[in-house]
Amino acid sequence: MRIKQFLPFLDRSGAAASKTAPTTYQFTIVSLGDTLNALRKQLYYELRDLDLRVLAVRISRAESDQLASTVVTLHCPPHLRNLLGAVALRLGQSPDVRRVHWECESGAAIAVLPA
Repeated sequence: MRIKQFLPFLDRSGAAASKTAPTTYQFTIVSLGDTLNALRKQLYYELRDLDLRVLAVRISRAESDQLASTVVTLHCPPHLRNLLGAVALRLGQSPDVRRVHWECESGAAIAVLPA
């Protein structure tokens, strides 16, 4: 047996990094309340096509019903992270989206896209 099998951090080839568990990310999308359902469906289909597992969805609306926010928590393997970033950029380009905030489980903001 090789010692690298017992102590994977000693393996600098990157093989151990590819076996790591998916990281948890959180999207926060602030949009017009009227278009919330359409944006939510768009996000659902894009994440489903990428085969990403959604853990939770939380929706909140302001009292005036003009703005609404959707918070989506999901698992994403490291090799799909760039595709997740592309989804965030596409959502940020929608004229109905006011803000997209994307962060990893450690709380570090990866992207904040004001519209």
